[in-house]
Amino acid sequence: MPIINISNCPICNSSKTSKAFDAVDHFSTKETFPINDCKSCGFRFTNNFPSEDSIGRYYDSPDYISHSDSKTGLINRLYHFFRKQMLKKKVNLVSKQVVSRQKDNIHLLDIGSGTGYFLNAAKEKGYTVTGIEKDNNAREYAVSNFELDIKDEQSLWSIENESFDVITLWHVLEHMENLNEVVAKIKSILKPDGVVILALPNHNSYDAKKYKGYWAAYDVPRHLWHFTPDTVEKLLGKHHFNIIKQNTMPLDAFYISMLSEKYKGSGSLMQYIKGFTVGVTGYMRSLSDINNSSSVIYIAKKESK
Repeated sequence: MPIINISNCPICNSSKTSKAFDAVDHFSTKETFPINDCKSCGFRFTNNFPSEDSIGRYYDSPDYISHSDSKTGLINRLYHFFRKQMLKKKVNLVSKQVVSRQKDNIHLLDIGSGTGYFLNAAKEKGYTVTGIEKDNNAREYAVSNFELDIKDEQSLWSIENESFDVITLWHVLEHMENLNEVVAKIKSILKPDGVVILALPNHNSYDAKKYKGYWAAYDVPRHLWHFTPDTVEKLLGKHHFNIIKQNTMPLDAFYISMLSEKYKGSGSLMQYIKGFTVGVTGYMRSLSDINNSSSVIYIAKKESK
């Protein structure tokens, strides 16, 4: 199996990186993968991970719920409940960014569109939508259930420059092997006054510090890059984006904390009680300091020429 070893930081290119700890693939294989930190800019990343061509088996499970519609088990049912609650909030967030434009002229690209629920909600709002999704089953589900225009992952690279008003990546960038190439491509296909919206886990959050190696959002080796508000700003700044707003994702703290308790081996009832308690605490702390938020939404625009 081809393995990707990273010797230089993907953000600042420093060679001063070292292992912070070994993380376990709690979700699937129980294999361990090193988590490295850059000593120059603070960026954290998974190292020695499977290449793009061989990582598929780590996603190949009906329990990987962003690629399926499984509602088996309480954790999966909670995921779908949280997703339903967030759909309207996500579309409203997009609407606030394009309030001065005609909806039928808004072209939205969702990278990593999964089973298509967000894109369908945006389509129902009146936007012209396109999706990019690598998983065949998820793509077929979105097309057959919502009649969406969903393309495979390679299609991203053939999109013409300045094609989209809004580009969204909801918990996707952390999965993409070619980090800098993807951000550069997003910049090229975004219209000059367009916005990019990223949702990313935050390993400086209250719940991440609480659970440490059990924190479910490390999710190795599927999550390659581990962000904080500071390192997202550095990555986007490197590609000439300005962050114009940051929002919390309050429900993520509850879901991730409950899943983290499961990984710790808490009993089924206790994992929900303890996870809910950690989620409440993390959410309350994030209201005064976004660095405590389990996940953060970043809204960015291209730098003015």
